[in-house]
Amino acid sequence: MTAPVTTHLHDGWTLHQHRRAEGAPAVEPIPATVPGGVFTDLLAAGVIPDPFESTNEAAVAWVAGCDWRFHGEFTVDDGHLAHDHLELCFDGLDTLAEISINDTIIAVTENMHRRYRFDVAALARPGVNTIDVVVRSATDAAERRREREGDWPTANFGRPFNYIRKMACSWGWDWGPWLTDAGMWRPVRLVAWSAARLGDVRPHVSVDADDHGRLDVEVDVASTGGATVAVAVVDPDGVEVCRHDVAFAGDRVRVALDVGAVRRWWPHTLGDQPLYRLDVSLLQGGQRVDGRSMRIGFRTVELDTTPDANGSAFRFLVNGRPMFVHGINWIPDDVFVSRIDAERYRERIGQAIDANVDLLRVWGGGIYEDDAFYDACDELGVLVWQDFLFACAAYPEHLLADEVEAEARDNVSRLMHHTSLAIWNGNNENIWGFWDWAWQEVLEGRPWGAGFYHELLPSVCAELDPGRPYWPGSPFSGSTDVAPNADAHGCVHVWDVWNQIDLVRYRDRTPRFASEFGWQAPPSVRTLEEYLDPAELNRSSDAWFTHQKAADGDLKLDRGIEPRFGTVDDFDAFCYAAQVVQARAIRTGVEHFRSLKPYCMGTVWWQLNDCWPVTSWAVIDSRTRRKPAWYALRDAYRPRLLTVQPRGDRLVVFAINDTDRPWHVTTEAVRRSATGDIVSSEPVELAVAPDGIASFTLTPTTGARSDVLTVGDVDDDAGRAWWWFALDREAPLPTPNLSFDASHDGDDLVVTVTSDVVVRDLAIFPERVHPDATVDRQLVHLLPGEPATFRISGVAESDLDALTTLPALRHTATLTSLDRPTKA
Repeated sequence: MTAPVTTHLHDGWTLHQHRRAEGAPAVEPIPATVPGGVFTDLLAAGVIPDPFESTNEAAVAWVAGCDWRFHGEFTVDDGHLAHDHLELCFDGLDTLAEISINDTIIAVTENMHRRYRFDVAALARPGVNTIDVVVRSATDAAERRREREGDWPTANFGRPFNYIRKMACSWGWDWGPWLTDAGMWRPVRLVAWSAARLGDVRPHVSVDADDHGRLDVEVDVASTGGATVAVAVVDPDGVEVCRHDVAFAGDRVRVALDVGAVRRWWPHTLGDQPLYRLDVSLLQGGQRVDGRSMRIGFRTVELDTTPDANGSAFRFLVNGRPMFVHGINWIPDDVFVSRIDAERYRERIGQAIDANVDLLRVWGGGIYEDDAFYDACDELGVLVWQDFLFACAAYPEHLLADEVEAEARDNVSRLMHHTSLAIWNGNNENIWGFWDWAWQEVLEGRPWGAGFYHELLPSVCAELDPGRPYWPGSPFSGSTDVAPNADAHGCVHVWDVWNQIDLVRYRDRTPRFASEFGWQAPPSVRTLEEYLDPAELNRSSDAWFTHQKAADGDLKLDRGIEPRFGTVDDFDAFCYAAQVVQARAIRTGVEHFRSLKPYCMGTVWWQLNDCWPVTSWAVIDSRTRRKPAWYALRDAYRPRLLTVQPRGDRLVVFAINDTDRPWHVTTEAVRRSATGDIVSSEPVELAVAPDGIASFTLTPTTGARSDVLTVGDVDDDAGRAWWWFALDREAPLPTPNLSFDASHDGDDLVVTVTSDVVVRDLAIFPERVHPDATVDRQLVHLLPGEPATFRISGVAESDLDALTTLPALRHTATLTSLDRPTKA
């Protein structure tokens, strides 16, 4: 029997302007990259400027209004002709595509989020064949559908992304550009086969209390007759532990395996990540005609929403253990999603892990990520909260229902074997929008998506992935009888703080689980310098506002800055001040919510990453540079945390232990003046159980408003807790005299800083000296005479002067006094 033949169709494509939009320039045919998209092809050919630079986003807007045609060729040879079937397979078509073989249309598609297979055996001929993929303007089509069908409201500038199954944020978002791409964004291949081939493989994994593992493997098969499926499991040491062969006829077969004693998979914050290999072979006449291998893990994940005296819980249990989630939201890592590769996924997920993150929420306005994303999460021990792709809008069910079901079935089948996948979530903010954002007046009773979130999607999950939790939305209280964003029930989004009030007001909220909350800051100034001209590096330039998408975003930044630092006119100083405030927002919100444990059992910061250079809520900018907020998140997500929180008119020390080991805290709470004199001290002793929390109410003390309270030692794994009695400008710290010492440790430069007075939020930005330089810590507080070290990679000792003066070195006294730091 002849083995299947797979031919990748990634070479030799050209891009043609199929329909020129009004006002668009004429474009001659250019080379095309597959996988890829129209914008990146035009950029590579020099037809358009870089959309990320200056105000070029608007200058290239015409691209999205045109129709485009990708033209290619493939050769059918004797290897293909020996088979009964010849299938053209697209892993991703963006989005409104018309596919032709030898000038005959074979299919029309309208969903970016699913795979397609088309049998072209009847049209293909021996030798050279032509293939054309025409992609129509999604922006034009969406507008026409809205005009025809009426308005289904959106919260994204009123743009009609909700009429087409395409990445919503390609219409722009409050952190992203409006660059609506088109093309073959995932691999394309030609597959020749006979008799039988494998479809999707869905392993249903279970493990009991005695660590005994079982598998129920569901295999879809395309077959013209009977066949045999052979399933084997190989343990993490490479030893085959079980195998079973099943003969069958039909298009689906189930194979049950008893794996025996297994090693459990855990998130990296709780344990190891042993992965087993599942090998599935399709046999006919004793010969292997197709096969699939995937990695699986043995673990349980439950979502506990049990009602209690306060409302209802929302907590994850992994292998039966309640887990406080240290999460962060994920958006597409590039607005041109075909540019995101496995290396980039692994780097970004690694940065999340280094910040003590153990859950990534894949947000519903983006994409179902490539398998490489979930593979990395499996290997590295990061749980995934996967939204279905609905965000901030009402959706016309009658237009989209068939595509939504096909998309859901495709992606649940593709992703459900990933051990890291913890939960399916129906949507982002749509239930909230329906009830609280005046959508009902516009909809006038028309279906808006509830049928998807409460009926269609849970039924698909129950059929194809019954062992994994499903939740209808984020936020959602769990009942239509309770407000969707109610703190006492379900998961909540906390956006009133950023939008309306000061960051300290996070302490007014008591959520069971905070699945979104955030605060903005600009990216690294070095990143801005790489995309904006020097004359544009100010807050009144068009380029600045091109890269600030949030409604009244700068006004909200100022609302956080002014009470602390006054009006900051200098651009460099403003960027630092905004980054300090963002970092404080993280520590304030996360540490407050963690102090509510076990009432609150998780936080998911908005957001990890950026898709282009922009002022946003991200902690890592589009050039992979870590903002000061990243370091704040890392510290706030320590497995063991000391934090000082107000409770009424008293200060309370909380010791929060998210490890499986007991923790005994013996330390002091010390109040000091700005010059370091001890005003008062009090011993603090706490016994904290595994996965527990303990508190100590401090005795009230008096002193100057510029005093600072510390609890713990800077070298402890729990860190030192700090409490400031006043905002910065209300009790300015004196200008410090800083001394610096430098030494080498391998290739790194270790800079030791000492001050004669208390210093707040000391930061070194080494990328201001060398663009690829990095530092191990930021926003460090100093006590007088106590040294702090910064480990810097990518610089030389000769750079010490540049590293220890403006603009590379900053602390808050440089904002309130505007004096440069001086060296002793």
